[in-house]
Amino acid sequence: MSTLRCLLIFIVLATLGACAGKAEQCWVCQREIHPQVRTTITLEGGKSVSTCCPRCALHYGQENREPVRGIRVTDYAGGGSLPMSQAFLVEGSDEAPCMHHPPVIDPAGAPMQMCYDRCTPSLISFRGAATARAFAAEHGGTLYAPGSFPGLPPATR
Repeated sequence: MSTLRCLLIFIVLATLGACAGKAEQCWVCQREIHPQVRTTITLEGGKSVSTCCPRCALHYGQENREPVRGIRVTDYAGGGSLPMSQAFLVEGSDEAPCMHHPPVIDPAGAPMQMCYDRCTPSLISFRGAATARAFAAEHGGTLYAPGSFPGLPPATR
């Protein structure tokens, strides 16, 4: 095999490998989707889109885009998907899987307060009450029973 041909094969394979390794991005905020907080929105027309967390899924519905028919969340502790209306939700814990930027520090070395981030306060889903309670006890936040979160769109309750 010629050197040129080997080089072309290598370039094609390297390009395919780079494309395959690219992380999936949130439909709303363009951040990387982490498997433990992956959320899927089903739109009225049947199309499904993925978001990086339940908070972004709720933002999607609030921004007057195509109506949301359903939201499925991932159980943070055990994986697997379930309807958001059936999940125990912990809001505002110290866990923020979507946040991948380091804290902003002022010139004197003091941390600066973040004013807004689409994915905050964090919203983390659990299948079981005991697991959600244990998580909230360790990481803080407000625990909501299935269907009681005030931000759920009516069509998904």
